[in-house]
Amino acid sequence: MTLFVSMLLQFLLCWALLIIPSSSFPPSNRFAVVSGTLLRRHNLSPEKVAAAREELVDAETVDLCIVGGGISGLASAITAAEKNRDASILLLESESTIGGRVRSDYTSDGYTLDRGFAVFIEEYPTSKKLLDYDSLGLAQFLPGARVKLADRDDLAPVSDPLRRRRDILKAITSPVGSLVDKARLVPLFYNVVTKNVEDLFSMEETNTLTCLKDKYKFSDEFISSFFAPFLEGIYLTPLEKQSSRMFHFVFRMFTLGSASLPAGGMQSVTNQLGNKAQNLGVKIECDSLVLSLEKDDLNKRFRLRVKSHSNPKSERVVKASSVVIATDEMVSRRLLGNVDGLNKINDLPVLSQRSVGCIYYAFPSPAPLQEPILILNGEGNESRNSKDFPINNVCFPSVVQQNGYAPDGYELCSVSMLENAINEHSRDIESLDSSVRNQLAKWFPSHASQIMDESTWELKGIYFINNAQPCHFEEDGSANIHGGRDCTKYRGIPLTPGIFVAGDHVATSTFNGALESGVNAGEAASSFLQVIRF
Repeated sequence: MTLFVSMLLQFLLCWALLIIPSSSFPPSNRFAVVSGTLLRRHNLSPEKVAAAREELVDAETVDLCIVGGGISGLASAITAAEKNRDASILLLESESTIGGRVRSDYTSDGYTLDRGFAVFIEEYPTSKKLLDYDSLGLAQFLPGARVKLADRDDLAPVSDPLRRRRDILKAITSPVGSLVDKARLVPLFYNVVTKNVEDLFSMEETNTLTCLKDKYKFSDEFISSFFAPFLEGIYLTPLEKQSSRMFHFVFRMFTLGSASLPAGGMQSVTNQLGNKAQNLGVKIECDSLVLSLEKDDLNKRFRLRVKSHSNPKSERVVKASSVVIATDEMVSRRLLGNVDGLNKINDLPVLSQRSVGCIYYAFPSPAPLQEPILILNGEGNESRNSKDFPINNVCFPSVVQQNGYAPDGYELCSVSMLENAINEHSRDIESLDSSVRNQLAKWFPSHASQIMDESTWELKGIYFINNAQPCHFEEDGSANIHGGRDCTKYRGIPLTPGIFVAGDHVATSTFNGALESGVNAGEAASSFLQVIRF
């Protein structure tokens, strides 16, 4: 009897569904029952049929999906989770580990190789808000630099008397720059110290070379021996392609704060952000490549197709009420440009990317220079960033940070090379290694035999970072906007409500810009989720 009643009720329910007009159902529930009859009755397209059927599979559904596990994506996740403690947040990273360009590799014999030489600039404002500096175990560089000049065997000091007053005599007597050049540093220091960051970014913009020559009247010799290797090591492009606003900004950061290295390498910064996000309830999944992003109008959500690198057949679907695209510019364009209504993004000019290379050597202690300081190639433009002179700057990370970069009794040397030098060697590792060793041997003649001996100075690793940094001057969409662009738009094109964009390419081409853009997108996504819930 009970079975008969149950079957009768099911028959009546199905008959009612067939005769009641579709408009009687709320849009969100209209396709909860999927049958051939119902789909034909409501004149659904094949695409909508597929979408409706997909509702029956076990697609993961979340409030917010963040695409990209670099520091922008992590900052977005942390910010959104802090403001929406009950929201379900999923972060997808295509690589095997989080961090993007802020990562380190750890060798089996105890060395830490950052993926491209990087320093942690402590004065970055967004870093101070998001990170626990004490837990990072930061070890600081000495202010200033050592410079290899063309006509000297020793490394000339460039001191910072503002932060180390005892070095004022060294600063005055240094062979790097004339007395007139040093006197002209005063208005530069005054400018960056007395103006806040917003004021610096509101100054008239020109290229950095013009700024140094016309505004501050520095000599060509001083520019080529100090400013060029220093700033090109940061922004990875010649001074004439750098923004004067970005120059003033980073010079303020170095003047007011320290550059340092975390214990365990730059990966420690990423790990802290990742742990913070997970402790707030964010789910992080690596090896998850997002193939496409599209609107799911049936459920007022977004649909992301995701697959694993390690298992290409493992394609799955993630549905989210909101999405943050926190990737580099090329991936952002690919995903956003295929969303209905956003095809104009594909017509935008591609923003240039800067490349850099880094080569690491491991060798027995002591290091040729036992000061925790950066070494710059000040031999002149003809003897830098070329095939025979590939070195831009050198550092001994194990001397700066004694926790993690090298095992006891050994040291690590990091050599940075800019794009032109790498290309002139056609990215041939053996050729680059030979040229770098020859140049290092001339810089450190007392260690020349060890440097040239490949069994003593062991080539530990080499990195070519193709998309190390977006262009920040004189291109459409240049990454030179302090505070970041509107994350609800992509270079002026309004995004579909619920989609937000982050990454250094929508702010400034700095670590701070990446974090800043992530915070902006996280706040916007949080506000969006709060609105759609009511």
